Amino acid sequence: MNNINTQTILLVDDEPAFQRLCGNWLASLGYIVKLAATAEQVEELVASNDFDLVLLDLALPPSFTPDEGLALLPGLAPVPVVVMTGHADRELALRAIALGAWDFLPKPLDPDILRVVVERAMSKRRLEKELAEWRNRAAPDDNTMGLLGISNELSELRSLVRRIAPTDVPVMITGPSGTGKELVARALHAHGKRASKPFIAVHCGAIPAELFESELFGHCKGSFTGADRDRKGLIAAADGGTLFLDEVGEMPLAMQVKLLRFLQSGSFFAIGARAELSVDVRIVAATNRDLAVMVEEKSFRDDLYYRLKGIQMRTTSLADRAEDIALIAQSIAARAKPAKRLTPAALEWLSSHPWPGNVRELQHCLQTASALAGDLPDIAVDDLALACGEVADPPTATASGLLEEQVATLEKRLILAALDDNKHNHTHAAKQLGISRVGLLNKMRRYGMR
Repeated sequence: MNNINTQTILLVDDEPAFQRLCGNWLASLGYIVKLAATAEQVEELVASNDFDLVLLDLALPPSFTPDEGLALLPGLAPVPVVVMTGHADRELALRAIALGAWDFLPKPLDPDILRVVVERAMSKRRLEKELAEWRNRAAPDDNTMGLLGISNELSELRSLVRRIAPTDVPVMITGPSGTGKELVARALHAHGKRASKPFIAVHCGAIPAELFESELFGHCKGSFTGADRDRKGLIAAADGGTLFLDEVGEMPLAMQVKLLRFLQSGSFFAIGARAELSVDVRIVAATNRDLAVMVEEKSFRDDLYYRLKGIQMRTTSLADRAEDIALIAQSIAARAKPAKRLTPAALEWLSSHPWPGNVRELQHCLQTASALAGDLPDIAVDDLALACGEVADPPTATASGLLEEQVATLEKRLILAALDDNKHNHTHAAKQLGISRVGLLNKMRRYGMR
């Protein structure tokens, strides 16, 4: 049995028999398990405990519909949430993930799949905590501001952050996807006068249009079907701090009007409320789209655009600052578990790769390559090529074990592709590969894949 001790799981389900069975099974694996059966109990426990994982059944009282559990998701971040439900349909899974769920498991649960999902979620939580500790331990005079790079573009960006952070002017961050726009927003917050207050990030493209107003402004009990209690919105949660509107170009037009009204007055009504609330937030927005063109096309309001744009900052693609790749890659590899190094050949390979997905793609590649490297201290070119779905330089014909090596390389590549195709659902990936789920898990363990 693994001695996990300090890792705590909140199991949310209204069925006592399931609570007992699943709770005892998780406890047998070494986890500390706390139980909740209603949304109110969840909110009370989350307020007083630091959970590492939430296993959440969506059909909770009083309605016993998925809406009860879905309403809890935004407030549970950043703890990973694995949704469990008998309503195993694709649309529900997408709604849950858009609202912050990390994974989705249909009932009845397969213990082997649940074990793997829990281990992966716990690993994610550990990495997040260690990264937060690593950032907190950074020297006070560290001038990178979390924006790693030696290029002129990064130096100018950091300089601009230092100038703007102490002010309250709105900021619009533009740039390609995956270039660290949220990192810039967090740097503005961390180095400004609101650093001790909340930083609330809202991904405007991930919230369904029908839920947007409730998520942003909150609602009162009884204001619509399923609203069984008052709920504070994300704007109110950011009071005194920074509200980061990521991918603001994806915001529905109807919500643009309501957001503009709030930006003009600093106050708003929660859905169903008669009393107006006033909050003090700094607005930072980001987009990878050309909002000026969207204004011309009437898909984005011109008055909101001018209200948001304030000071404009731009992040650049990795292709335009290749000299930063090695530094970023070494930082990511050093945070792997266990920590990894990159061989000189691997650094050269990384620096010559185009990275159309920018830092996000680089991070994903290195995380996968680290898993492929297993317990070895170094990440090699072969690990990187396999993680990126490419083929490294072929081995020579005189290499020993050539056939076995090529078969293993091909198997790992096919497994990774199947996992990506099926959003890391092991049962579906195994079916795509034509093997059993147990067979897939055995192969993943053999190759050191997580």
